[in-house]
Amino acid sequence: MELWEATKLAFRNYASFAGRTTRADYWYFILALFIAQAALSVISDDVARVFSIVTLLPWLTSTIRRLRDVRRSPHSLWWLLLPIVGWIILIVQLAEPSKD
Repeated sequence: MELWEATKLAFRNYASFAGRTTRADYWYFILALFIAQAALSVISDDVARVFSIVTLLPWLTSTIRRLRDVRRSPHSLWWLLLPIVGWIILIVQLAEPSKD
């Protein structure tokens, strides 16, 4: 799936915690968020902050669906509270191949 299609899919399912998100779809969506955030930061920090708030729910639901796709509990998000090591653990989990 392409970057644009993966991003549209993530925003279309922004309120859905059910189902799964493939590895490619998830990382394309994260890449799109990163590019948009970087571009908006150049324009205005305030606009970038608003963008971050607006995209928080789509990011959260996509991450939870991705964790389910690799047979991990959504509670794995608690790793984010642990600086550096927790983020690395979560990224490794999110990068795992899908499990059927």
